[in-house]
Amino acid sequence: MRLTRISPAFYPKTYTVLREGYSFSTFICDLQAALSVAIVSLPLAMALAIAAGCTPDRGLYTAVIAGFLVSLLGGSRHQVAGPTAAFVVVIFNIIHKFGYDGLVVATAMAGVMLIGAGMLRLGTIIKYIPLPITAGFTTGIGLTLFVGQIKDLLGLEIGEVPGPFLEKIECLGSHIASADMQTCILSVMTVLLIFGLKKWKPRVPGFLVAFLFSAFLTAWLDLDIATIGSKFGALPHSLPKPTLPHVPWSTIVQLFPSAFTIAFLAGIESLLSCVIADSLAGTKHRSNCELIAQGVGNIAAVMFGGIPATGALARTATNVRAGAKTPIAGMLHAVFILCLMYFFAPYAKGIPLSCLASILVVVSVNMVDWEGIKYMIRATKSDRTVFAVTFFLTLFVDITIAIEVGALLSMLFFTSRMIEITEKRVAQLEEHHVATEEPHERHADWKPYEHGLSQLPNEIEMIHIAGPFFFGVAARVKDILDKLAASPRVIILDMRNVPFIDASGVLVLKNFMSQAKARRIYVILTSVEKKVKKVLLKMSGHNDHAYGEIVDDPDEAIRLAYEIREKQLTS
Repeated sequence: MRLTRISPAFYPKTYTVLREGYSFSTFICDLQAALSVAIVSLPLAMALAIAAGCTPDRGLYTAVIAGFLVSLLGGSRHQVAGPTAAFVVVIFNIIHKFGYDGLVVATAMAGVMLIGAGMLRLGTIIKYIPLPITAGFTTGIGLTLFVGQIKDLLGLEIGEVPGPFLEKIECLGSHIASADMQTCILSVMTVLLIFGLKKWKPRVPGFLVAFLFSAFLTAWLDLDIATIGSKFGALPHSLPKPTLPHVPWSTIVQLFPSAFTIAFLAGIESLLSCVIADSLAGTKHRSNCELIAQGVGNIAAVMFGGIPATGALARTATNVRAGAKTPIAGMLHAVFILCLMYFFAPYAKGIPLSCLASILVVVSVNMVDWEGIKYMIRATKSDRTVFAVTFFLTLFVDITIAIEVGALLSMLFFTSRMIEITEKRVAQLEEHHVATEEPHERHADWKPYEHGLSQLPNEIEMIHIAGPFFFGVAARVKDILDKLAASPRVIILDMRNVPFIDASGVLVLKNFMSQAKARRIYVILTSVEKKVKKVLLKMSGHNDHAYGEIVDDPDEAIRLAYEIREKQLTS
């Protein structure tokens, strides 16, 4: 019996780079990058675990196990996986309702879902989630994470902070008088130190410096404030033995929505992180292979006492900028964290909780999608509605419901738009049929472009975009430059058949412009419908040149392209 051959789309990048040949100089680059990322990951892993309602060691277990396996089996050369801020609210709610054993089962179920999604080749579909939904729930999570740090940030004397957002605000407000002055001063100094280093010394690992600074200051001044040791005791030196809890079937059924949320967030954030890594390093990831690796990494992480993991955007970007060449860097980063656990554990008990809260305050501020909010303010009414509903449901109800309702609203608005567009097209076809009953006569001002007779030189490329430019098709434009045989000097985007564009489409178009500009390619938009042009100008702040040159007449666009070509050839 002959075995079915595995598609190259499922080959881990580790296999690919080792097959190509792995040199000693490449290993040195990966080693240096791994150390840089480990230094960033260590304080974050502990801080995120505490914010999620766990002990700090669970964050470290996750960074080691998931970090190693995702890099080993994943579809990206630079992905770094571990605990992230997106999961904090989800983990906190699951533990509050079902305990840590419930979190383990939900994460294992999510891992199976991710593996299944990868096997079914759903990786490309997940990337088409509308921008208003992702901007809505990430902003909601960022604000929730920020509020969740106020207790440790100010040293408030509260036994347990409630989970619901409004109850949490009320509880924190009623205990604000119990704030500890020493803790407040240390928190302010830590936050200012992190932001200051990020602005004036961006290459310095701000989280680690703040980590060491606050611990040193606490010990030196003998401050009477809450620390890791006073709340959680000593950290372990090594990994625990793998186990899985016994949970009743009824509980497993109840955990299904939570498992879906973990899988959804892990899939979205990991693939987004891969895309960012590709844009920074000029590589191309394998999305379905990455989903499978994320599934395996999450199952293994909770078996070793960890929490859910996904690709971490900031750590992945740090990995690229530090000079990583292959997935070996991500694997070495996990090894470094394990070594740091062994040597660092006895000293970790002196780290103040206000320091970890300060780190997460910075993370929450960075997590809010400020660019996405700016787009939403200028976007269409339907996009603003989806964003607002997703944001408020994430904040006041539940992130699972927020995602489901946001997706449902997006589909309803999209269906409504498609019906409107279809009706308009039918009317236009009927008018065209009446107008062209007589044979066409060539006049002196006859335009050859409209009859398909224009022949352009190699330096000028005309691309026709047809159909609504919405979140489901906008991502295809990203591949246009890669598919061109040679880099042209001018690209004309003919948008006469684009009746509609949404926020995701505008964002992709802007990224396309940036990509073309980086390759010194001039872009001209032509035949843009009034409604589409209105949305483009509104979302660019009425900057007429944000999308290159916009020319109404296609023949005029061709003449302009020839002028630009002649100038570039003679210069």
